[in-house]
Amino acid sequence: MNYAVLLAGGTGRRITSIEIPKQYYEINEIPIIIYTLKTFIKVGSFDYIYIAVSDEFKDYVKSIIKKHINKINISKITLVSGGKERIDSIHNVITTIDINNINDDDIIVIHDAVRPFVTEKIILDNVEGAKKYGATVTSVPVNDTILLSTDGDYVDRIPIRKTLFHGQSPDSFNLKTFIELEEKLTDDQKEIITGTSQVCTLNNYPIKMIEGDAINFKITTDADLELAEHIILKRKEEL
Repeated sequence: MNYAVLLAGGTGRRITSIEIPKQYYEINEIPIIIYTLKTFIKVGSFDYIYIAVSDEFKDYVKSIIKKHINKINISKITLVSGGKERIDSIHNVITTIDINNINDDDIIVIHDAVRPFVTEKIILDNVEGAKKYGATVTSVPVNDTILLSTDGDYVDRIPIRKTLFHGQSPDSFNLKTFIELEEKLTDDQKEIITGTSQVCTLNNYPIKMIEGDAINFKITTDADLELAEHIILKRKEEL
């Protein structure tokens, strides 16, 4: 089985121009999360799609899925309560899956709902990568010079740029491997996780990088939201 997980439990506090979580903001009358969901459905590689959302928005998410997704694909979608942290939301999804019926080659592809421009190629590369390597993270090379500063005032070091990459999502895993790695994490380690790939690095487990794309950016700030609107409206005009 191939499982997809969309993480949509965040509140988006860094965006000040809207009053609702960014994943539910509508561009061209379609919520951002729906753009992301439709791409995962279009790929056609997933048996089940889980969406982690806060309980207060579950009814709303059900309504927009019913409005924008056809009935055949709705049957593949399950809503799960989002957790306090990223790793908690993923854990909630995994506990919903029937652990006793997991096969050795089952995979899980985990993606941020607010990366609506993820390409079909990135998703398919993650599916194949998870099957081949057991753990993958989507990434793109860093273009800017990175400055390391302990005090936020003076530069301590400038690392070699060619060794630096921006982590994106999806992160993808053999499902049994991910469960084993997650179970090994201490409570303190779970507190510091900001990206799913840290489940591997904290366990010294190798994780293969999958080539990402600059278009696969995460909507985090007001500027990101403005850019997303521009891209979607431009694509509408082109179509």
